[in-house]
Amino acid sequence: MIIRVMTYNVHSCIGLSKKDSLPQINNLFEVYKPSIVGLNEVEKMSPRTLFVDQAKKLAQNWFPYYVFGPAIKIGPFGFFGNAILSKFPIIAWECIKLHSKIEFRACIKARIQLPGTELTVVVTHLGLNKEERVGQIETLAGLIRGERTPVILMGDFNAFTDELRPLEGLVRDLGVNSGPTFPADNPTARIDYILVSENIVDYSLEVINSDASDHLPVLATLEV
Repeated sequence: MIIRVMTYNVHSCIGLSKKDSLPQINNLFEVYKPSIVGLNEVEKMSPRTLFVDQAKKLAQNWFPYYVFGPAIKIGPFGFFGNAILSKFPIIAWECIKLHSKIEFRACIKARIQLPGTELTVVVTHLGLNKEERVGQIETLAGLIRGERTPVILMGDFNAFTDELRPLEGLVRDLGVNSGPTFPADNPTARIDYILVSENIVDYSLEVINSDASDHLPVLATLEV
């Protein structure tokens, strides 16, 4: 079946105007109609984003299923982390901490039920330190190695393609010929990726222009 998959670091849903960008992101979902979305830098019940459950808010109009995986605690009961939004049932999932010394990082690994098949989706946000990313990428490789279902690995890797070599043979980079994704107002670096296993057919990938975050969203059309 054909699905559209998006990865987006939403920068706590604060756009380039420094204002709440939840409506803008919802509009992107309406226009581009992704089936599954991986989000980074999502906040839940954080005082700095007015205690909004951002993943729930972004899911409510378009996605019957969503999960939020915390990476960092903010305030007395707030969190900052990753999320998966899906039009299909999420039948199992876990939030996995990644080895971090400077700033805590995590990923979500989920099993999603598509009509007639299952799909493994991993959404991650890697660290700013290159040495830390080596171990974090090794952890990701271990999470998808041996998976029998089709695999999508996506997120903000804070890395250039040379650092992704440990993932070769497990997933392939769909955006080799696509444009940069960061910073959104003058993009020069491609650090947001959609990587897929060999049993997924890719039809297209595009970097979408938007000022709803400091990153640009990436959208892929796939056959699973």
